[in-house]
Amino acid sequence: MKPSKLRTLLIGLSAGVVYAFLAMLLVTSSHKNVSVGYIFILPVVLGAIPVLFSTKEQLQSYKTYLLLPWGIVITFFFLCFISGFEGMICLVIIVGPFLLLGTLGAFIFRLIKLKNEGKGTKLYTVLLLPFLVLAIETNLQPSDQFHTVKTSIEINAGKTVVWQNVKNVRAIKSSEITPHFIHFIGIPKPLNGQLDKEGIGGIRSITWEKGIRFEEKIKSWDEGNSFSYDINVDPKSIPPTTLDEHVMIGGKYFGVTEGSYQVEKISEAKSKVTLTCTYRVTTNLNGYSKWWANFILDDFNTMILEVIKKRCEANP
Repeated sequence: MKPSKLRTLLIGLSAGVVYAFLAMLLVTSSHKNVSVGYIFILPVVLGAIPVLFSTKEQLQSYKTYLLLPWGIVITFFFLCFISGFEGMICLVIIVGPFLLLGTLGAFIFRLIKLKNEGKGTKLYTVLLLPFLVLAIETNLQPSDQFHTVKTSIEINAGKTVVWQNVKNVRAIKSSEITPHFIHFIGIPKPLNGQLDKEGIGGIRSITWEKGIRFEEKIKSWDEGNSFSYDINVDPKSIPPTTLDEHVMIGGKYFGVTEGSYQVEKISEAKSKVTLTCTYRVTTNLNGYSKWWANFILDDFNTMILEVIKKRCEANP
């Protein structure tokens, strides 16, 4: 690689990372991290930045420019993580759009610059695009949307045994938990779920790792078959460094509001348990948020049901 081209690529990489940090700081100050401007427009611009610093001759090597946005994104995310600006959960959720749209941005702006015979002064106006979209979004009030996730598992044990293990899931050991995607992104593991009394009005006290505690207040009870509950979370009771602001339980953007367990008899020695969770998302891109919330909650529910399954089948 020619020294001039390498220098241009390094300038583009550095400029992209610096621009990304400046954009993130501005977006964070306006509390619009979960926004179209940040998650879908910013990566397109990051892909365009190396193109803006390149000549027509340098742009002939298109593969380099299609992959360079990945270098910008990975460097930016790494620095965000080690500096504490973003947590692993949020970075994993947004990495897909950043990588794909970054490459798309590089592809589009490379074609535009080549068509303009290397003249790209006007293209610098694209640097303002995320902030223009952000300004529009600032005047839009996100609406609450509620969705439900249902997760089921079959257990080789009678209904009575299963019911006893569903009501209380005490003292969960690490050895009982199968590794899941949610653990990779840093969601704390459950430690204990204990019911103080059976029936309507009972409280299930839930404890997770990292000091997370909340309550499930029983609102319906069908002995031996099902119960449902409202989830009461005081966000202030959760240590601020435990979860990202954007996925804080009961926070501004996301909250799990209610849930239920249902136990069904399949045969004398086989049962089916269904865990249902209803959650709220409040963002300007609820469709994308819903997809991730569904995936993460289903993965979490599966992990809980696997613990119940192991306990039931160990002592049928």
